[in-house]
This record gives sequence, structure tokens and C-alpha cells, in this order.
Amino acid sequence: MRVLLFGFDDFGEKVASYIEKKDLEIIVFDEKEYQKAKDKLYDVTFFHSIDDAVESIEDFGVALAVLRDEDKNLFLSLSLKDRFPQKKLIAKVSNKDNDYKYKLAGVDKTINPYEVTANRIMTILKKPLTLKVIEEIIFEDNHLAFAEIEIPPKSFLDGKYIKDIYKEISSNYNILIIAIVDKEMSDNVQFITRGVNHKIDAGDVIIVVGDREEIERFKADLEVIRSVNA
Repeated sequence: MRVLLFGFDDFGEKVASYIEKKDLEIIVFDEKEYQKAKDKLYDVTFFHSIDDAVESIEDFGVALAVLRDEDKNLFLSLSLKDRFPQKKLIAKVSNKDNDYKYKLAGVDKTINPYEVTANRIMTILKKPLTLKVIEEIIFEDNHLAFAEIEIPPKSFLDGKYIKDIYKEISSNYNILIIAIVDKEMSDNVQFITRGVNHKIDAGDVIIVVGDREEIERFKADLEVIRSVNA
């Protein structure tokens, strides 16, 4: 089955590593990505525009749209589904609030790299590994990271419930809260599930996953708000 992979940044490269090279064709719009894929001996083609790329395609089994730029990735998805409505299309959605846009475009399946990584962390955290080892395993050469963050007194999260702030945090900071150490209950890591609604108090520790810069911005905002309210 011929697989088309659009985009070859760090995430695209990881996706490519799971596909047989003989079945894979990579299409890029960035010269650095083109050179990187070429150096790794992939079948890669460079195009100046999405329209040119889509028009050049004759047939494929499945297409994977993983461009770094969300707007371009959505436009690519629309273009592919318009020309190949019966073909299977999988697209990366960087901001989960845009998930519905991809569904309207006809995308068969969306992948949120943050949620995928969160699921991997949840699985690995059940094993006796330190957080440092986990980070090296999952996030080596990746812009994603995860962090343990202790909730400072009088921060904007102090006294809030997970379900009330979960969507707001993930939308405003593009990070996911995946677990909590709720001091009122125990010192153990507890994964965030739909059936449990933890109250966040000062001294509790939340474990988050997301872009490194977003995590730092989130931590900084917690500190700023604490000093203002103190």
C-alpha cells in the first residue's frame, strides 16, 4: 500500500520510522525537511505549494498530513479530500480545538501528538522508572516535554477542581494535565480520569505534558499570580 506522508519535522520523522521505506513517499514544502529526508534515504519530493503537490498525485492508499503549520495542514487536508474523497486521510491536529475543522474537512482520523504522548506516559509511569528516565525515553530530540509542577499558595489553580479548569488550561496553554498528586488523598500519582474530579490545593503536584515553552509560560503565570495575590 502506498503511503503519502506530508511533512518531515521531528513528528513526521517519527511517523516515518514506523513505515516501510518501500511503501512510503514523503512530500514536503520546506527545503530543510527535504534535505533531512533525503539524507535519511527516503523517497522525498519537494513542492513550492500545496496545490502543486495535490495536483501531481495520481494514487495512494493512505495519506498522512502532519505539517507543522496548522493552517497549512488544514488546507492540505481539505485539498486532498476534495480530490480524493474516497481515500483514507489521517491528520495531525496541534490544537485540539481545531479537531472539528478537520472532521468537517472529511478527515478520517485525527491525531493529537500531546494526547498520544500523554497515553504513553500513563503506561510507562506504572513501571518503576524515574521521571528523568521517562523523559529521556519519550522526549529525546523532541520539542515536547512533561513536568511536575507544585501548586503555589493563592495561585489561580488553588481551590479549583480539575474538571472545571482542564479545558481552559489545555486551550490557553496547549498543554495537558495527565496526573496529580493530591495531598489530601495520598502521596501517590493518580491519573486524571473522567470518573474522578480532584480538587487542586496549594502543595499538590500536577503532571503536565506539552510544548516546553508552553509549560514554562504556564509555570511563570502561576508564580506571577501568586505574588500579586500574596
